[in-house]
Amino acid sequence: MKILLIYNPNAGNQVFKNNLDVIIEKFQKKGYLVSPFRIGKGIDLNELFQRINPEQYKKILISGGDGTINQVLNAMLNNGINLPIGIYPAGTANDFAQNFNLPTSVDEITDIYTRENYTYADIGRINERYFINVASVGCLVDVSQRTDTKLKSSFGIFSYYFKGIEEFQKLKPVKIKMESDQFIFDGEAYFMIIMNGKSAGGFKKIAPLSVYNDGLLDIYIFKKCPLIDLMSLVGKVLKGEHDSSPYVIYFQSSKLTVMCDENIGTDLDGEEGTGFPLDVRILPSQVRINTKFNNEDGFGSTRELSFADIKYAAEQISNGVLSQMTRPFKDFKIDRNVIADMLKIAADLPRHNALDYINKGSLNDDYFKTAEETLNDGYLYVVLSSTGSAAGELIRKVTKKEYSHASLSFDQDLKTIISYNGGENIYEPGLNQEMLEFFNQKEDANIIIYKIKATKKQKSQALEEVRKINSFGSSYNLLGLIVPYSHRENIMFCSQFVYTILRAVGLHYFDKKPEDVKPTDFVELDYKRNLEYCSQIFLKDNFQ
Repeated sequence: MKILLIYNPNAGNQVFKNNLDVIIEKFQKKGYLVSPFRIGKGIDLNELFQRINPEQYKKILISGGDGTINQVLNAMLNNGINLPIGIYPAGTANDFAQNFNLPTSVDEITDIYTRENYTYADIGRINERYFINVASVGCLVDVSQRTDTKLKSSFGIFSYYFKGIEEFQKLKPVKIKMESDQFIFDGEAYFMIIMNGKSAGGFKKIAPLSVYNDGLLDIYIFKKCPLIDLMSLVGKVLKGEHDSSPYVIYFQSSKLTVMCDENIGTDLDGEEGTGFPLDVRILPSQVRINTKFNNEDGFGSTRELSFADIKYAAEQISNGVLSQMTRPFKDFKIDRNVIADMLKIAADLPRHNALDYINKGSLNDDYFKTAEETLNDGYLYVVLSSTGSAAGELIRKVTKKEYSHASLSFDQDLKTIISYNGGENIYEPGLNQEMLEFFNQKEDANIIIYKIKATKKQKSQALEEVRKINSFGSSYNLLGLIVPYSHRENIMFCSQFVYTILRAVGLHYFDKKPEDVKPTDFVELDYKRNLEYCSQIFLKDNFQ
């Protein structure tokens, strides 16, 4: 099977081509043949897609900015190619790629693309042209097209700002007529943007409510206004507060038409657009994007972390231990023995791994047999615990919440309780049964059991997800106490694991990135009361 790699050697800082060998090596180890294709001036992508046999290819990888992605997708769709794509953000502007929280290094992104996780994305169409992130109309919208290539290479996204400042004096309103089922506009405006993604031109909050797979476009019309108010409006755009401005019209629609008699530019993802009138439509779930997880939640306010971030997190844990050891003895009498907690966490580090699976097959056949006997009881069980463990106390201090651990069970008696937590005497961290002795590490250690309605099919699906993790491998992400990072699919926190299972079977009742879910979110974000309270157990009662 082949992988088609289309790259723009002139995109961004032009360093991607130095990483080609890394990509080829990783895919070769997976049994794939990488076919690189270099694009540039005078290269017709339509000819490429007319020649290839799509049945021979697994996916298409694209290295470049939004403009490069636009060129490739237009050529793909015009030639009936429906292969999934993966994006290496290597351009001056990589706005659409930000939706998927990709890591910063080519090596880590390639690890994602060697796996088969996908997310559907909508695509916009204007007349016979396609765009995936943004289409724009009016003055200054073609700044990216007219920015010098050398300036882009030297200053990146700031080159657009420099060019925009240079041409700001040319800004003038134009007469635009726009019609949709939701809104009609006929008047003067500086420009109009039609968003499928959230950011454009490096402005990360230009469409904060936009979702790339909701079947809708987010439309902003920036009306004519006094110059002094225009400067203030730019500040609002930077903060993502412009939709409240009296000079901005905002609405969502699946289709609209735009007409203009003046000679103004149009732009599609940084590429030259088409002429008026514009017939604008959204094509729902038109393309599959290779992503870190299946059905990726979307844009996160924090970027994906690199190995340098992981190293920093490890250093923070290590430095925390050392700093606690140097504190005056009197400081430790205030609460529990903090230095002992920190030393326990340090000693725990070998049992956890943020990069590789070090646990496999913790659950035996007897476990799955017991779980299968519960499939008809109509519920899955979410268990929150306040144990007093060293890591639990650290989580409690960070979250300011009493309950710092989450588990999942197939039965109310907790014979099938499972969690991402190693247990005191088990070397391998990850998926395994927890012991009461591990829970009972403070005077008021307790657990609260909740249940959520689940069909036999949903419980079977949940058990199958557990079986996959158990056979494939897993690891508890202790570094996640410092940074929300998961290098591989089955490296998780406890609450991340519970949420991931619930989401896999359609029982998640709040939307959040799995790695951001805290144990108490299951209760605090249960606005519609999907959970039913079962019982609270104080562990000391089991040892008297």
